[in-house]
Amino acid sequence: MSAPVVIHAHEVIDGVVHRRCPSCGELKPIDAFGVRSMRGAAGPVVREQSWCRACRSRPRPAPQ
Repeated sequence: MSAPVVIHAHEVIDGVVHRRCPSCGELKPIDAFGVRSMRGAAGPVVREQSWCRACRSRPRPAPQ
């Protein structure tokens, strides 16, 4: 049995699901976000990453 997929969408534009990246604030198609597999009490769940791929790949300053 495969894990259920959870998608949080903000808008559907021309039939394409979009969500807003909390890091850059841009509204992007859902395929601009990666997915992650999470274990929960009810079993595994596949969810999208909250930050878009571009923001996740951008270098961040090291904590001081």
